[in-house]
Amino acid sequence: MFKLKLTKQEIEELKSKIYLSELQERILEYRLKEYSITQMAVLENCSEPTINRQIKKIKDKIMKVL
Repeated sequence: MFKLKLTKQEIEELKSKIYLSELQERILEYRLKEYSITQMAVLENCSEPTINRQIKKIKDKIMKVL
């Protein structure tokens, strides 16, 4: 799994450089708090594959600016 060790300031700078939907922002926050895919799916009332797709989109956006 792709993990970044970033400070809060670095995360905020990264967020300012990429557009994230509200769902993607929440998923990113969950990920930073180390929630599992299952926990995120329950919290967002959606399927695990949906969470996985959103995580992939977030990773793609991050990789474009790094």
